[in-house]
Amino acid sequence: MDLGIKGKWALVCAASKGLGKGCAQALVNEGVHVVITARGAEALEATAAELRALDGGQVRAVVGDITSAAGRAAALAACPQVDILINNAVFGVPGDFLDTSDEAWRRVMDVTLDSCFRLSRRAAAGMVRRGWGRVVMVSSVNAQINRGTNTSYVTAKAGIEGLTRGMAVELAAKGVTVNCIAPGYMATDINEGFRSEPARYEWIRNRTPMKRWGKPDELAGAAVFLSSEASAFMTGQVLVMDGGMTVAI
Repeated sequence: MDLGIKGKWALVCAASKGLGKGCAQALVNEGVHVVITARGAEALEATAAELRALDGGQVRAVVGDITSAAGRAAALAACPQVDILINNAVFGVPGDFLDTSDEAWRRVMDVTLDSCFRLSRRAAAGMVRRGWGRVVMVSSVNAQINRGTNTSYVTAKAGIEGLTRGMAVELAAKGVTVNCIAPGYMATDINEGFRSEPARYEWIRNRTPMKRWGKPDELAGAAVFLSSEASAFMTGQVLVMDGGMTVAI
């Protein structure tokens, strides 16, 4: 099946590891040129080297923080044109709601929600001018369900889904689709501490009908689908990939 994205340019945020890395790899395998960005230089360059070894599109790496105007500008400047944007930046500060400081709340919003809004606004302007574009947000099952001590993250991810719908309606007639992937509990670096506690690890595993945690590369197919012509008549939707967690009692 011709997905219609070979030779296009994608900007993938937080792509040095985990879900972002998996999405970038899948796009490169489809012949998409990618710009990957993250804050950690060593991990980012290692990932870039892996992606360049694939038989696919070009790979550029930009070290930076997309919560800053300079970081966003550097990432966008490295991409000749942003045809596909994968908004994957995330940050969480677990803690009781009553103990959450203004500073902790603001940091979660800055990374997980506000940076996606600001980057999408810049990237989508170019997509509209060219009459084609794909924006893929990464939310979480925690936008709908919560395990507690996670309110700031839950709020930010719910905001991502609202941003998806709002952008989708405004941009649909201009050739740009905006959709969202909501992963369940994935075995990535961001939740390594959570997974290291046997009781918590088993609680999530048993709460998931497939009886396991997800793997980062299991989101790759969805990312490619939502970035391609295969999803041309789909916009404003949230694609849940959680091993059945949100449909089980």
